Amino acid sequence: MTKPPSFPQPIPYPNFPYVRNFLPKPLCEPSIWVPPIDCVSAIYTVLSRRRGQVTADVPQPGTPAYIVKAFLPVIESFGFETDLRYHTQGRAFCLSVFDHWAIVPGDPLDKSIVLRPLEPAPIQHLAREFMVKTKRRKGMSDDVSINKFFNEAMVVELAQQAADLHPQMI
Repeated sequence: MTKPPSFPQPIPYPNFPYVRNFLPKPLCEPSIWVPPIDCVSAIYTVLSRRRGQVTADVPQPGTPAYIVKAFLPVIESFGFETDLRYHTQGRAFCLSVFDHWAIVPGDPLDKSIVLRPLEPAPIQHLAREFMVKTKRRKGMSDDVSINKFFNEAMVVELAQQAADLHPQMI
């Protein structure tokens, strides 16, 4: 078994510059218990504002309660229960558990996307918005480039190796 290379060594993958950029997001599954049926529409409203997707809406047998199950991005789950209780007058409550990972739509490195403050980004620009907001919150620059991590000679060498191996891609 070989030991993985350490960071100062060159990366042996010539196709590194051609890798598709993506950003994973964790999704949780909140189970929302609603005693009366008249609160279900308020739950749908809260979930849609937080980019949630309802997966099941079933009555609890033998009771007047409903159970609403959904997928909700973890980044949108902060303050979700407070918002839920506010819109249902305290009648609904939830229990959220991690469910799976999904890919945020869009390219996080696309510099052509213009993000306006206090406006929600369109769905196809979410990856860029998440990355920029996270980097700003941590006090980092918005720019992400492989030139920061590799010296110029290495970038030229990787591009040449990729051109030699895959001439149809260039």
